[in-house]
Amino acid sequence: MRMKRILYILFAIVLSAGCAEKSLPEGPHDPKVLSIIPKAGYPGTEAVISGWYFDGSSVSVTVGDTPAEVKASTMDRITVVMPDKPLGTYEIVVDVDGRSNGGVSFRYSEHPEEEKLSIYSYTPDHGYVGEEVTIGGQLFSPKKERNSVKIGGLECTVLSASMSRIVVRIPDLDPGKYPFVVTVGEESVTGPDFTYDPRPSLSVESISPNVGSVGTEITVTGLCFGETASENIVTLNGVRAEVLSASSRELKIVAPDNPNGSYPVVVTVGDKTVEGPVFMYIDKQFTYRVRTVSGLDRAADANTVIDGDPTQAKYRQPRGLAFLPDGRMVIFDNGNNAVRFMDLSTYTVISSVAAKAQLNAAWRGSVHGDWIYIASKGNNKLVRYNYKTDESEVVTAGFTGTSPMDVCFDAAGNGYVLVRDGSKAIFKAAGSDFTTMETFTTFIDGPLAMEFAPDGNLIVATNGGQVIAVAPDGAQTVIAGVQGAKADYNGEPGQPLTAKFGSNLFGLTLDSDGNIYLADDSFKVIKFIKKGDNGYTDATVMTVAGTSGKAEAWDGDGTAACFGSPGEIRMAPDGKHLYVSEYNHFVIREITLI
Repeated sequence: MRMKRILYILFAIVLSAGCAEKSLPEGPHDPKVLSIIPKAGYPGTEAVISGWYFDGSSVSVTVGDTPAEVKASTMDRITVVMPDKPLGTYEIVVDVDGRSNGGVSFRYSEHPEEEKLSIYSYTPDHGYVGEEVTIGGQLFSPKKERNSVKIGGLECTVLSASMSRIVVRIPDLDPGKYPFVVTVGEESVTGPDFTYDPRPSLSVESISPNVGSVGTEITVTGLCFGETASENIVTLNGVRAEVLSASSRELKIVAPDNPNGSYPVVVTVGDKTVEGPVFMYIDKQFTYRVRTVSGLDRAADANTVIDGDPTQAKYRQPRGLAFLPDGRMVIFDNGNNAVRFMDLSTYTVISSVAAKAQLNAAWRGSVHGDWIYIASKGNNKLVRYNYKTDESEVVTAGFTGTSPMDVCFDAAGNGYVLVRDGSKAIFKAAGSDFTTMETFTTFIDGPLAMEFAPDGNLIVATNGGQVIAVAPDGAQTVIAGVQGAKADYNGEPGQPLTAKFGSNLFGLTLDSDGNIYLADDSFKVIKFIKKGDNGYTDATVMTVAGTSGKAEAWDGDGTAACFGSPGEIRMAPDGKHLYVSEYNHFVIREITLI
């Protein structure tokens, strides 16, 4: 049908062109064949041959020696119907009163299928009474009332329609497989089977969060909840929870007062009661209040270091953070290759001068004595800067083909350098002499950040989505995370090895008790690994700040706040503030533990 419409249009065009008067020599001449439109088709295709001297008493056309039906002929146009031929290309020969000529060819191709009412797919391909299903196909009526849709002999409610899809609400049928039947006018078509699931019953699928204290707001998801809050009775440890809102698939409740421990969420609707996942009560945690204290969101001046107060300072990909003994915060401005200093009483920023020449992509670092040690990722060097004398020097350039990303010191003053690429290792130096180093430990995945815990173990985050404790002898123990999982999942309370993180765990820090904070740039959240009664073995993972997957630098409390690109996190010496660098949003964020 579509091919014929195109031919009619082309035919009209060539006919109009043929109406122009031509002045040709008089007398008999051999026919002159110039073109054929279309040049390809299938048996039965109408084609127009253009040329000269077609005005004889006898006109015939052959296609590869097979006669074609001549429907019309004028002085310069011949309309023919292509005969049956195998697939291939054949010469067209025109004969006029015994004089013949060729010069053009016609290619036979597969005959296209005629468009017809069809059903291709269902989305979803299974469900139960009342669900909406989208039927994909062709030649439906765009007027929904002209489409009749049935399944199992019962009429479906047509909600909307177009030429290629119909959205219906399915009627009540027993579990099983049934095809949809669509009728448009006098034509009907039967599609593949649609699976009717068993009718749903009251169930609880998940709760979030699964750790908290009295007053924590919990979202409960499941099926067949009451549509109003009063229809649902929710208890934990037999204590009734306040239901804030309700729909058939989600309840928002407030955790009632209970002793610390783990209790399943129990939901009752009418005469049905079901038990859901466990909520773990712990001591009331901090409120994590997030605000931007320096920089302008996504306002970077390339290769320019601008100092000043919170509204003046500008950065270009700030990465690492550290603290001086006098309380000032050190900011490693990766894009500007600069060491910056922030007075936390006023959040005013000033910059160093000397270190800039040696740095290329300043990543993370540590303060040791009068020196700030910096992993210079871009030129594979370790640089140190004396913040008292404003002098800097390259400590070692021995990282050929690798990327140093962090440096720190243990309680005895020995230095450690973390290398992500190549060796995927941490190297150890005796004291601060980095000219000679030995391999301390290697990893399956690339290490990203490290910091010493109060017990002397080195805590390391990897791009495999794991947090690993490395003992003084180099032995490794996975603290949290499933290798390569790449998901935002806190896992079961007290089971940190069930948690899942992203691959960009760029920031890691610890509080004085050894609890761990992670900056997960993959999901734009701050995670907290709280030690249990047995240390990290029964630790619990929680999201304490940031909205999962929402890349914005928005202030707020806890998960109401947003992070755009958290690249580093550091606990301040006062233990009451965390600081986060936003490398692609060019700001420094402060998290106050209230």
